[in-house]
Amino acid sequence: MGPVEAYRYLVQEISDPRVADWPMMASPFPVLLVLLAYLLFVLHLGPKYMQTRAPYHLGNVMIAYNVTIATCSAAVFYGLLTSGFTTSLSWGCEPVDYSLTPEAISMARWVWWILLLKIAELGDTVIFVLRKKYNQCSFLHIYHHAATVSLAWMACKYAPGGMWTFIMMPNCLVHVIMYTYYLLACLGPRLQKRIAPYKPYMTILQMIQFVIMVIHTSQALMPSCEPKKKPLAYIYMANVIVIFYMFWDFYKKAYLTKKSV
Repeated sequence: MGPVEAYRYLVQEISDPRVADWPMMASPFPVLLVLLAYLLFVLHLGPKYMQTRAPYHLGNVMIAYNVTIATCSAAVFYGLLTSGFTTSLSWGCEPVDYSLTPEAISMARWVWWILLLKIAELGDTVIFVLRKKYNQCSFLHIYHHAATVSLAWMACKYAPGGMWTFIMMPNCLVHVIMYTYYLLACLGPRLQKRIAPYKPYMTILQMIQFVIMVIHTSQALMPSCEPKKKPLAYIYMANVIVIFYMFWDFYKKAYLTKKSV
């Protein structure tokens, strides 16, 4: 199989035909361009632009941004939950429903909205750069955001339904909590000081969701479960395990080391 045949096989033959005409879903190039622009800005153009400028004060922007992301995360959680998990889908191994029934299309639509939400969350790093918070633009942070966008596109392209959508719901719930915390931190130093003791729990919450995601996805490794989706399970689980390790390493250095000193 040559590169052209391999591309056609991956992008057309084994993907979900229902999403082929949706924005950014015909090929991987639109999302790749978004990620390329993101990396170019946060690693080069942004810091270069800010080199001779004072940090921007983006208080109102951050308030609006955090409210938007938290609200959209809650909406997507509700959309996923009510597109199958409150009716016919269980927490176990559930194959993707590729039919054109209203519920199956609704689930696929919400997975597409997840992709848009993850692209919007790239704004975290853009805000860091414009505020010259370069210490927060860590490899963990940038890799996590870029990998999440990539995985969201793959989910929408190949498996926008069934068991593959369950793992998105704890992620949405955690992001509601996280961005609510970030919103409160934007409301002044007094409130920021009061909620500071809860900051380590944001990282703990993220690690818990990663464990849930890996445990749930591991069902796809059983011979009888989603036999054609094994590569997707391996790709997803490998990325989540890598991200979990980086979050655990960050947690140890940021919080456990400080306690032991």
